[in-house]
Amino acid sequence: MTDPRIQARRVSVEREKGHRRLSILLSVLAAAGLSAGALAILHTSLFGARTIVIAGAVHTPRAEIVNVSGLQKARPLLDVNAGTISRRLERLPWVANATVRVEWPSTVAIAVVERVPVATARLSRGGYAVVDSTGRVLADQATRPIGLPLVALAVSSSPPGASLGASAQPLLETAAQLPVALVPRVREIVTGADGVVLRLKGGMRAVMGDDQALGEKFISLATVLGKVDLAGVGSIDLRVATAPVLTPLVSASNVQ
Repeated sequence: MTDPRIQARRVSVEREKGHRRLSILLSVLAAAGLSAGALAILHTSLFGARTIVIAGAVHTPRAEIVNVSGLQKARPLLDVNAGTISRRLERLPWVANATVRVEWPSTVAIAVVERVPVATARLSRGGYAVVDSTGRVLADQATRPIGLPLVALAVSSSPPGASLGASAQPLLETAAQLPVALVPRVREIVTGADGVVLRLKGGMRAVMGDDQALGEKFISLATVLGKVDLAGVGSIDLRVATAPVLTPLVSASNVQ
């Protein structure tokens, strides 16, 4: 027969174990409740994107950036996916790169790097397309943009954000490297039988050939235009940058 005192001790030990298990269970439930409550609070407007800071956007309207980002209604910061928003923004015509950063408790900072326009092209429906060096169509407008060289490209229905084909690259690369001082003297950049050709104001042509060594070719062109008597000259062949060849006006028709 078991001693009553031993039996009482066993019962006491089992009760203590039960109390400890209950205490642990209650602690876990309390922690879960607190976590659920904290999570619920983080999804409220208290921790929403109430402040949106945008830097670097010149041609892209703030409203468009906010709309594309999905941040119009103080979206909870917990739900803001920086990578997804960056990719959406980089599909906008002018945006080359977008960086998104969440700053607790209520701010989303967006830094935008916009593309640089290098040329303009006539649209078949009228007006002009503004294009960057990669062939991305940045915008279209009714009048020719000031300060951008005109390139002879067939731009029909390419909306802003579309990209022109690889065949446009030699013209665009030439336009991108054209010195600012020479832009007013160039009427149009075209493709001819001898490669890229600058149609200069006054009727002359500058034959560039391919888009290699353009820096040297432009230096030679600027030197010829500034120091040589060009009366009666129809074209300037710059395919060999260090040895420009002047062709009389009567033979200019042979150079495309």
